[in-house]
Amino acid sequence: MAVSSNLLKPVGSPERIVPMDILRGVAVLGILAMNIQSFAMPSAAYSNPTAFENLKGYDLWVWVLSHVFADQKFMSIFSMLFGASIMMLSQKARKENLRSTELQNRRFIFLALIGLGHAYFLWYGDILFAYAVCGFFMFSFRNKKTKVQIRAGIALLVVGSLISLVIGYTTPYWEPGELERTKMEIWTPDKESIAEEIEFSTGSWERQLLFRSGQSFQMQTTIFLFETFWRVSGLMLIGMALFKRRVFKGKQGSRYYGKMIAYGLGVGLSLVVIGLILDFHYKWDFQYSFFFFTQLNYWGSVLMALGYVGIIMLLTKDSTRSFLAKKIAAVGRTALSTYLLQSIICGFIFYGHGLGLFGDLDRSAQAVLVLAIWVFNIAFSNIWLSYFRYGPFEWLWRSLSYGKFQPLMKD
Repeated sequence: MAVSSNLLKPVGSPERIVPMDILRGVAVLGILAMNIQSFAMPSAAYSNPTAFENLKGYDLWVWVLSHVFADQKFMSIFSMLFGASIMMLSQKARKENLRSTELQNRRFIFLALIGLGHAYFLWYGDILFAYAVCGFFMFSFRNKKTKVQIRAGIALLVVGSLISLVIGYTTPYWEPGELERTKMEIWTPDKESIAEEIEFSTGSWERQLLFRSGQSFQMQTTIFLFETFWRVSGLMLIGMALFKRRVFKGKQGSRYYGKMIAYGLGVGLSLVVIGLILDFHYKWDFQYSFFFFTQLNYWGSVLMALGYVGIIMLLTKDSTRSFLAKKIAAVGRTALSTYLLQSIICGFIFYGHGLGLFGDLDRSAQAVLVLAIWVFNIAFSNIWLSYFRYGPFEWLWRSLSYGKFQPLMKD
């Protein structure tokens, strides 16, 4: 491996910000509560829970709880923390009178490659590629004032929201039959389409790859340009500002975090619940739910994510050395590995190269599986870090980014 110019050394254990590790650990565990639906069921069921099987009894409550408290909330935290990591490296470089641009660009490039491999070989719902691309463009905001970062972040979020609203308002002017075709493709697929997705997903790995390639390409083009870029980029900028204001370090006062909780959960949770009520009232009408009611969760999730940050930072102000805090912090230190391992595990459980249970487990069973995977993730991270400095994929990413193999074993 070629050796790059020695700009910065990797952050060591004594330099780590433990509250951020805990927050990152909570986020990477939390996103599985929603991601598992994309592994276990036809893709339309993620956005429209009525698209596949009945939504009744325990399955209904599992979906409601996961939607209200998890959908986009933990991914929002994850996105903000990625923006914070950009700031952390930049501040470290400035403190040492060095430059971080080359290192940051290498991080983005290799994260994008890891994300592409993840998307096409394991799971189409990858977010790493989007983080790499958005991070590359948002890097130029690292030296801006926090007010500028927050305003720019909100502006990007507004653009993402407006795109959905404008497209929704234009549906009456679409070509005849186009709305129905779009609805069938992404909202209420027919039995033949569902059967085809199940057949490919439970088939050989080569057949999975053929089907997944189209899904991944759509995620990285159309969905990225119309939705993901604006949301992820906006959250990254907000994350940069929160890091500069020492929010993620647990250095703000209890009153500050209390306000984050009050506004975040008070307003955010209300928006999400109102959107949910409207969805059921209008019986999951495609035009209303997909283009308009989703915006209540879009904005509510951002606020709820800030509320979650406030809760976790308040808890870590007292101690980061409790048994649970240390266990979750280890997950945060191996967040990339945890995220990818979740895909490997779920791929084996649901896809044809493993147990092939795609389409067979209802949401109640999925919830039990999520708990089991959480236990495994926590145990794996803590055992691994008792022997090694970094998670396996963290080590790979760092080695590629720094242009030389990093020491893996602990002394």
